[in-house]
Amino acid sequence: MVALAGCGVDWNRFLALANRNSVAPMVGARLGAEGVANLPPHVARALRLSYQVNALRCNHRAGCAAEIVDSFAAGGVPAIAIKGPALAIAAYGDVAMRVFGDLDFMVRLSDLPRAAEALERVGYSSAAYRAGVVESGFFPDVTLDFSREDSVVDLHWRLSPGHFPFAPEGEQVWNRTVEIELLGRRVRMLGPADTILFQACHGSKDGWMTLAQVSDFARVLAIAKPSSWSSVLDDARRTRSLRMLLLGVDLAHSLSLCEVPAELLDAARRDSHVASLSRRVTRGIFNLRRAVELDEWLIALGTIESARDRVRYIVERVFAPKMSDRMLMPLPRALYPLYYPARLFLVAFKRRDLLFRKRRDAGALRS
Repeated sequence: MVALAGCGVDWNRFLALANRNSVAPMVGARLGAEGVANLPPHVARALRLSYQVNALRCNHRAGCAAEIVDSFAAGGVPAIAIKGPALAIAAYGDVAMRVFGDLDFMVRLSDLPRAAEALERVGYSSAAYRAGVVESGFFPDVTLDFSREDSVVDLHWRLSPGHFPFAPEGEQVWNRTVEIELLGRRVRMLGPADTILFQACHGSKDGWMTLAQVSDFARVLAIAKPSSWSSVLDDARRTRSLRMLLLGVDLAHSLSLCEVPAELLDAARRDSHVASLSRRVTRGIFNLRRAVELDEWLIALGTIESARDRVRYIVERVFAPKMSDRMLMPLPRALYPLYYPARLFLVAFKRRDLLFRKRRDAGALRS
């Protein structure tokens, strides 16, 4: 950062990119006295303020997470904390180094009713949750939002959605969990190898939209001590997420975010698709005009190695009914198949605000 100060940096663009990529608090946390002295005052002030504001927000949400952990424990509900404050503490040692909004926990599907009750005891509710709807197995959702005024919880029962089923899963994930401390509570989180694969899958599903996602992956990669990197590669092949892992590896290496194990880097260089995907992600990260939705789809599709899985991704993401569709158009169980022909209309209705906003923006530009 100090070296950049005299290089004619466009600091307004720098701040815009730091905010869009959710790394402004991280940069602010790294500013020492020398950094502050060598940066334009408004830049240093913005970065430090970003860290301080994020610290207030994240410390509050960490407190909410601790409250939820207590409620799960009181109800005898095993749970795994994913992303959020658990990842911030494990990867960075500081809950305020990551920008996160929702709190994410995973429970077993069989524990979902008790988990919902535990959340309700501390004030969280879900308009979409109905035990019978989940038990029907008709909807492919693997997560539900529970909210209260000050925070939102994403309650998962699988690590990846049906249209992108490449993260680790099954009882072995639970057997490999580790514990960290969160505000005096012992909290389960994914084991090192599962965390690496989950972060690679999660980043690929989202199209590696931000530098923060790459940084999270790089930090997890840097601190992980799996039994062997060959076993991580084998796990990635078994879950059909090898290219996702290798793309994360190439991004971490090309952006100089961590020292990448040679075995992983060699594997990344053997996949001819990884380098082009990595360049596309990198260009997008540093492009304020990025076509976010298009990139998300194209990069996600590019990381899926099987043609069958790519078709499944498109078909299920577009046409598979969701529990949110049922909220808009409540139907009895016998009529659930009607959600398929109604799906596109329901999606258009849910996205109407975005569509109207784009039209207004286009009209304003023409005028």
